[in-house]
Amino acid sequence: MTQRREGRQEVRREQRPSVFARLRQLKVFRFLYEAYYELRYKVTWPTFEEARNMTIAVIALSLALGIVLGLVDIGLFQLFRLITGTAR
Repeated sequence: MTQRREGRQEVRREQRPSVFARLRQLKVFRFLYEAYYELRYKVTWPTFEEARNMTIAVIALSLALGIVLGLVDIGLFQLFRLITGTAR
């Protein structure tokens, strides 16, 4: 198909979307692109000091909870032995 424009002939071709434009229309690729965009530009990442402090807090709380649960386990085991008569 040709068109006349200001004294010169212009050939008009059908423009097909690029490969990347077509891939962005697929749900999987659109999800991946949006996830990347959100992680890159919208997420506020913690500083090194904040991450270190939160890691130390998680480890300390995990140790404290482990100790408490261990003591409860020992106590319940002793109670079980007392009830069943197998205590020494």
